[in-house]
Amino acid sequence: MVAINSSDDDSVKMPLLAGLLSHAQEGYMSCHTPGHKQGLGSLAEWRQLLGEMVFQLDLTELPGLDNLHDAQGIIGGAQRAAADYFGAKETFFLVNGTSAGILAVLLAECLTKSKVLLPRTSHQTVIHGLILCGAQPVYLPVESDAALGLPGAVRTADLEKALATLDEQALVVLLHPNYYGLAGEIRQQVAAAHQHNCTVLVDEAHGAHFKTSPFFPMPALRAGADYAAQGAHKVLGSFTQSAYLHCQGEHDLDAIRDALRIVQSSSPSYLLLASLDVARYQCEQEEGQWEMAVRQVGQLRQRISQIDGVLAPGDEMLQVPGVAEYDPTRLVINVRELGITGFTAAEWLRRECGILVEMADFQNLILILGPANDIEDMEKLYQALSSMAGACAGGSLSDRSILPDPLQLPIPTQVLTPREAYFAPHTLVPWDAALGKTAAEVIAPYPPGVPVICPGEKIGEEAIGFLREWETAGGVWPGKSRGLIKIAAGS
Repeated sequence: MVAINSSDDDSVKMPLLAGLLSHAQEGYMSCHTPGHKQGLGSLAEWRQLLGEMVFQLDLTELPGLDNLHDAQGIIGGAQRAAADYFGAKETFFLVNGTSAGILAVLLAECLTKSKVLLPRTSHQTVIHGLILCGAQPVYLPVESDAALGLPGAVRTADLEKALATLDEQALVVLLHPNYYGLAGEIRQQVAAAHQHNCTVLVDEAHGAHFKTSPFFPMPALRAGADYAAQGAHKVLGSFTQSAYLHCQGEHDLDAIRDALRIVQSSSPSYLLLASLDVARYQCEQEEGQWEMAVRQVGQLRQRISQIDGVLAPGDEMLQVPGVAEYDPTRLVINVRELGITGFTAAEWLRRECGILVEMADFQNLILILGPANDIEDMEKLYQALSSMAGACAGGSLSDRSILPDPLQLPIPTQVLTPREAYFAPHTLVPWDAALGKTAAEVIAPYPPGVPVICPGEKIGEEAIGFLREWETAGGVWPGKSRGLIKIAAGS
């Protein structure tokens, strides 16, 4: 176990954390933000619950503590250490999640009406970025596998076809991996984009650990991506909301810095920043543990698939359209043959076994596993799934509604850019009255946050039908409670 202190050795291993610890040991009187004054002004019960050190390290831009928006000191050192480890020319720490990195790249790289090629299954953040920068989306088709209920990845041939139609440089956004841990031909697709002088941004929110082992899909930077945004909190050990933006190649990084000042807080949490420093160091030290996790999850996957009515696909996922690799620690569990939805399965596991999964959909459960999950966790999961299958066979667990199959939604007609539609005068109408109208908002069931309806496009029957089935099966999305859809006036 590594002792954490403010020694010279730790200032090399984790420079940002070491700097904060050194500051805390000085015993300064606090006449600055935050208002809890390193814990002295906090509620005693709150301070006792969290511990003194949390408040001691919750600091602000003070002498010797650097500034995230002009990192020259301990933050700069921590970012350089991350860049060295992940293989980037420069790495920026993010305190507004992977979303901040994606938004910054879109703002820095895209002009109004310029084109952005992106998978239709992109996270809603990419659409939000298009709203901010005014660029025009070119959606790339993504097919699904109906039997497994899994969305695939962009096919290289479809990307090349879209690139061939361009009459200007564009930004290409790739998703690597998707929420289910599935990844496409990242190296070939980055190369194809570069052949057309396009810049590549990879949403690698769920792939920060790919660097640890060749058992994982190829990291985006190694594949040649210009930018890779990683949610360090999703699978590594950093705090929620912390992320990395890695950059390489000849790009205007000052433009990225300017954009980050727009989309990130001017008062960033040093706890989040320090957790990114520690997460990088821990990742370096625990590469062997990640390989052990791969083996353990692989064994669990095989055992689960022997339960009647349950499938934990492995190499079967390589048959999903566009998929070339998958994350072996992302456990997908298909419950279709049990006659229940993933939503019902997730609720049963929570209620009966005290197990919370990452996500559920019509057919599947998605679990994020890693070095923190031991053999006892694996056995508990297996026993819980066996019990659930038994409950289904005994008739005590079933869905009242018919299990819907995933819909392969067509890409709608784009009438306005997302920005034009979002800022246009709008009205709220009932679902049935929205058919054929132009959407003025993003509607994305969350998780995974993949848009079903995007601003500027005609609302079709397929999208409305999908959302109704999602609702019936127990799924939700932001804005659902109002029961209305925002449409551009006059459409």
